[in-house]
Amino acid sequence: MHFRSFIALTLALVVCINPLQAEDTLASVMQRMQPKTAVQIAYQETRYLELLQEPWKATGFLYALAPDILVKEQQIPVREIMGASNGKLFYYDPINDVRHRGTMESNDPLSLNIAAFKALVTGNRQLLEKMYQIDFYTDPSQWTLALTGHGNKNTTVKIIVTGPIGQAANKIVVHQPDGDRSDFILAEAVRDKHLHDMIRQLKQELMGD
Repeated sequence: MHFRSFIALTLALVVCINPLQAEDTLASVMQRMQPKTAVQIAYQETRYLELLQEPWKATGFLYALAPDILVKEQQIPVREIMGASNGKLFYYDPINDVRHRGTMESNDPLSLNIAAFKALVTGNRQLLEKMYQIDFYTDPSQWTLALTGHGNKNTTVKIIVTGPIGQAANKIVVHQPDGDRSDFILAEAVRDKHLHDMIRQLKQELMGD
């Protein structure tokens, strides 16, 4: 169950939905975080893991449906579904018919990180600042949003989101404290009224309702 990847993808989703402008500040970005409609974003993921000689690759889609539903559907190399809704985390492996549920309010550090990403979706800056040191800056070619977990640098995750000036995010990099890294290349967000039904069907499959 790759909840760490889901954390990164959640942030990727909410930033891609709302393109950033060169004059943006953290406050203006937070105001636009929550998606206003159904959205689909294709992604390509590459994980660089110490235990693997070759990078691990995956592709799939991210979905958001206002006000509270986030779904990740990995399609390659195997189909998996993850989601977050109402403060809960869900995971479903359809090949082996395995389900897991979790909560973002637990004391587990990973769950706390996911809770921080939930704060991004809802625009809760106070909670985000409680979880992370936040840096936002631009240069002539791109903007950067950097999140660093509080505490010992050897035991915290660092997440870097970037995009061209005036455009949406196109890359996110997650640095794990153990040295592993995950890179995500993000396509342009697609908005379509038909996505509402697709997302609800995915949520139903994910939760087993």
